[in-house]
Amino acid sequence: MTAISNKIKSKVWENKQEYSLTTESLRMLLENQIPLIRLKEFATPQECESLVAQAQSFNFNSYQNVYPKIERIGITVFEYNQISKAAYFQAVERATQLRDSILAASFNPLERLMMKIRECTGATVRIASEPHYGSYYAGLIRKIEQGTQLHVDYAPFEQLGWEVCTITAQLSWNLYLKFSPNSHGKTRIYDRQWQPGDNQYKLDSYGYSDTVIADADMITFQPYVGDVFIFNTRNFHIVEPMDGQRVTFTSAIGLLPNGEIILWS
Repeated sequence: MTAISNKIKSKVWENKQEYSLTTESLRMLLENQIPLIRLKEFATPQECESLVAQAQSFNFNSYQNVYPKIERIGITVFEYNQISKAAYFQAVERATQLRDSILAASFNPLERLMMKIRECTGATVRIASEPHYGSYYAGLIRKIEQGTQLHVDYAPFEQLGWEVCTITAQLSWNLYLKFSPNSHGKTRIYDRQWQPGDNQYKLDSYGYSDTVIADADMITFQPYVGDVFIFNTRNFHIVEPMDGQRVTFTSAIGLLPNGEIILWS
C-alpha cells in the first residue's frame, strides 16, 4: 500500500465514521480500510430476550486455557486446534443440534446474517466445510464479562491445515443479545494488523503485549442490544471488563480466494 493510500486509510479510521452493510463497505472492511460495520436493529429486543432465555436453560462452558474467563455455548476451532481436527468434527453434530434447538425456540440470527450478506454481495455465503469431515460448527452464544486480553483472530496463522486457513481476510460479527446498562464492556479495535513477526509479543495461548499496538489508531464502540457489529479480526482488539451481563451471538466470517464467504466458529 502506498504512503498516500495509508494516509487516506488513517483518516477514515480517525473520522470514526459508522458504516452500514453494503457491497462497498464490506470490501473496505475486508481490506482494513474502515474499522467496522454496524447493522442497527438487526434483531428486536423481544427476539434477543427470547434467545437469551432459551440459552440460559443450558450450561455455558468456559474456554480452556483462556484468561480472563470467557463462557460460551458452542465449540471453536481455536480450542480443538490443540486437540485434533477429527475431535472437532466429532463434536460438531451435538453442538449444532443444541444450537438449533435454542434458535428454533427463539430466532435464527445466523441465517438472517447470511441472507443479508448474500443480498448485499451476490456472493456464495455458506458454512465452512472440510473434505472428508463435512460442515464446521458456526454460531457461539457467548459471555465476555471479565474482558479479554489484547489479541487477534486469524485462521491463516492459527488453523494451519484446516479449510479456514485458506481465507484471504477474516471478520467477526457480534449480535448483542443482552448488555447491562453501563459504560463498560466496550470493544477497542486497533489499526494494526497481525504480522508473522508479532509472535515475539505473544504472552500466552492468545494474548499479546500492549507493545504491539504502540502508536496505532484505535476506535472504541459501545454495544447496543439488537445491533450487529462486524470488524476485521486480523486487527488487534480487546474487550473491556464490565459489571453485569454481556451476551452475544457470534461467529467468524472469512473470504476465500474464489470469492466465496464462509462462516465458522
